[in-house]
Amino acid sequence: MSDFNKDLLPIFTSTNTGVWICDTATGKVVFLNDYFALLGLTRPDFELPSLREVRSLFHPDDARSIDEAVAAASAGGNITITCRYLEKERNAIALQSTFMSCCSGVAVITVNRGRVAAQQSWEKRYGTLVNSLFPNFIFVFDENFFFVDIITPNGLRLFHKNEELIGTNGRALYTPEVSELFIANIRECLKTNHWREIEYHLDLRGIRYYYQARIVPVDGDKALCLIQDIGDRVRRLEELLTQRRRAEESDRMKSVFLTGISHEIRTPLNAIIGFSELLAEEESSEVRNSYMEIIRSNNDLLLQIVNDILDLSRLEANMSEFVFEETDIVSLVAELLKLYTPNMKPGVRLLCDLPEGTIQVPTDAKRLRQVLFNFLSNAVKYTEQGSITLKVEKGDDFLFFSVADTGCGIPEDKLDAIFKRFEKLDRFVQGTGLGLSICKTIVERLGGDIAVTSKLNEGSVFSFTIPYRYVAPRKENIGSVRELVANQRKKILVVEPSENDMRRIGEILKDKYELVEIAEEDKITSSFILEHPNLVLMSMEMVGKQDVVRKIHNISPNIPIIAMTTSDFYHDMRWSIENGCSDAISKPFSASKLEESVTAFLV
Repeated sequence: MSDFNKDLLPIFTSTNTGVWICDTATGKVVFLNDYFALLGLTRPDFELPSLREVRSLFHPDDARSIDEAVAAASAGGNITITCRYLEKERNAIALQSTFMSCCSGVAVITVNRGRVAAQQSWEKRYGTLVNSLFPNFIFVFDENFFFVDIITPNGLRLFHKNEELIGTNGRALYTPEVSELFIANIRECLKTNHWREIEYHLDLRGIRYYYQARIVPVDGDKALCLIQDIGDRVRRLEELLTQRRRAEESDRMKSVFLTGISHEIRTPLNAIIGFSELLAEEESSEVRNSYMEIIRSNNDLLLQIVNDILDLSRLEANMSEFVFEETDIVSLVAELLKLYTPNMKPGVRLLCDLPEGTIQVPTDAKRLRQVLFNFLSNAVKYTEQGSITLKVEKGDDFLFFSVADTGCGIPEDKLDAIFKRFEKLDRFVQGTGLGLSICKTIVERLGGDIAVTSKLNEGSVFSFTIPYRYVAPRKENIGSVRELVANQRKKILVVEPSENDMRRIGEILKDKYELVEIAEEDKITSSFILEHPNLVLMSMEMVGKQDVVRKIHNISPNIPIIAMTTSDFYHDMRWSIENGCSDAISKPFSASKLEESVTAFLV
């Protein structure tokens, strides 16, 4: 019997699982791998007990179950039962044991599933206190970081069921760093008999939760951990730090803005004032005409500076309305070519590379033209010879625009700052340095991304994307897409990676609303742009990716977003609202609850 699968014993020991063997021929019992210590039991005063003596250690009502389990295992079967071990001065401990045939006897593998009476005692003694004073939950660990007990206030559910955690290693729940932090403080607490306090985070489904654990010694060899959600405190602190950084950055940007804009405004203004005074005294008509041309060009420059400042301010304050209409890209590009071809410098060619056929895209044509206009203007400024190429390419979900030139290029150390305010490659070239910053904001509001590549003295390529899906050209004037959608059924963009949940949502909502179903993260923004939904119904898994919510709000600040959480955990509900969602609903949800939540925003 002593040779019972020695390879398995280390595994049983590491998981706090005890093993004992009964020789059915002699009735003798052998306890292996420090059975009683592993299960937190008081060792009885006998060396080689019989089955009858072992049976007396358990509650009398469980004796028959033990005999039946031994008989079933002796016949070659496996059976699992729960029986109550009787401590001398403690309450009963519930032990879950599996009886199986082994050698000439029966092997019994026992897992401590928690103290039945002790759990009730904890609830009776501390339950009311926890519910009234402590808003979260209590874990009880042994010195090896195994869950012994879990106490939660009424109505609070954890991310795992209590019975799943009791008897398991805390390392299965926490990261190695957090586990080591817990273990070190638990052992220090038990060693010094003084309480300890730690703070840690837990990442679940892409969301980070923050907790504080106050660790107190109990029962001599156990640690009672009072766990409190400190997410609100951490978020408030992060918000204060963010506000401080913003205030400091705002102060710095104000100084940069005043320095930059005062220089940019003063330059054309001085020219206007100076040449206006000269104009009044000059008699030569030829010279007067040259002065008037200088004044006119500086007037235009001054007006452009003011327009750029106002435009950037409106964009950043989300006060500029974007109107998405079906736009003929070929016609738009043709207009730009007609405008810029006469302005090319000698020795510089303006080229165009367009795909064949019609390209119809629902976008804001005015803003798209503004970005391309800025790219071409910069290319003309910095290109003395060679060519400037405007190129449009079709992708599966995006249109790719690029303006490539053979100009002076951009130093590598300036590429990261090129889209920031008042960044100018050449301080002696006219301009505010706001154009590319405005372009970046516009492209993001259009649902795309902007980029630049460059080699010094060889040229630069400015590029951006916008969502694309082929739309057949219409002969009639349909007005804006928003007007078109207003006359149709309300449209909901459903973002859900689970096929079963997507099917369930479709069954509930498809008769009343038009549904656009998306399962991939990288298609959310483009689908939102192309479909113009009235509401977004988004899985918590996607909501956890905050950049997605931010992009949607950049495009349409007032669009309602309902988060679908995987449970009714108050953490997810609160987190969703705090991070830009209009409402949250827990899965699995009833048809009436989902309809009620959706209808509240679409009526």
